[in-house]
Amino acid sequence: MNSKRQRGTAVVEFALGLPVLLFMMLSIAQVGWWMSNYVVLNSAASAGARLLASERGFATPYTDTSGAVQSATGSLSGAQTVTIAVVSSGATTTCSGKTGDASCATALGTLSQPPAAGTLASVSISYQFAAPLRGSLLGLGSLMPSTMSANASVVVQ
Repeated sequence: MNSKRQRGTAVVEFALGLPVLLFMMLSIAQVGWWMSNYVVLNSAASAGARLLASERGFATPYTDTSGAVQSATGSLSGAQTVTIAVVSSGATTTCSGKTGDASCATALGTLSQPPAAGTLASVSISYQFAAPLRGSLLGLGSLMPSTMSANASVVVQ
């Protein structure tokens, strides 16, 4: 009779402990997913800023940088917004749209005419984080941030 009680106690303990264990495992998976996306986002912003800073004298700095950022963030599933800018002497030139290459090329200078000292090539990315299963299991989605952002700036040489 004693062994039957012990088997019943083990089942009750397992039933009580399983939701806590499941919640912990899913939380760890979701935080891991978030961190992975964060690393990808920061790497993409850094790579974009480095590329933009090296595009002095090129005809298509905005297109090249935008393509590099899109390629680096290809594994991210949510919507993203990329802002590419050149900051020189406190004035910010935002590169976008059809005139993005021309405005970036002018702000970056040419090979024979460098920009002002301390000019920064800047890339900012904002991303809508999409949790696995949309975070619907056990309400984990409400615990995670819904947007992420990464910024990187490199001095134009």
